[in-house]
Amino acid sequence: MITYHRGLPRWWLIIQLVLPAGVAAAMLFNLPSWIYLAAFFVIWLFYSNASGEGVPLYLSNQKTWTALAELLPEASGSRCIDLGSGLGGTTLFLANHRPDVTFEAVETAPVPFVSSWLRYKLFAPANCTVRYANIWQMDLSGYDWVYCFLSPQPMPRLYAKAVDEMKSGSRLVSNSFDVPGHEAEEVVEVGDSRKTRLLIWQMD
Repeated sequence: MITYHRGLPRWWLIIQLVLPAGVAAAMLFNLPSWIYLAAFFVIWLFYSNASGEGVPLYLSNQKTWTALAELLPEASGSRCIDLGSGLGGTTLFLANHRPDVTFEAVETAPVPFVSSWLRYKLFAPANCTVRYANIWQMDLSGYDWVYCFLSPQPMPRLYAKAVDEMKSGSRLVSNSFDVPGHEAEEVVEVGDSRKTRLLIWQMD
């Protein structure tokens, strides 16, 4: 119920249902200790950013992709980046929607990065790339449009970075998470089951 009311992805509900059953099974069958270590390692491969950066793996849905496509820069040749791109679906969709715009995806969690790298190698158009890079090491000055779906924890720091580095007229778009003390200039209600909001700041 908490998962539902907070608008978290449905796979969080699956985890909440499966985890107690897994613990019960481990106790019942007296599983060896290495299984717990292996399970922890698998989880880390997906969610390594959750502990250090406070950013779990959130996945944008197709309604959100469509709404984002309407927010892209109008000018051909614009450069856009997805900070913390997960499995890469958002950037792949947008790159196919706007072949006249360059898109870059950035991810550091091992499994999401490898998954998106393979997807891009097999299916991505020429205007779309993915990089294994920390978002805090990225120079945002060359981008016209920056998208993120992170968590409340890093948003103040990211906003400060965007204000410091992004050029005048460029836009920062956050999926769901705002910046305390800095009200978004525009908010788009996606109208999906999560009640997703896209918060937009235009740089001066």
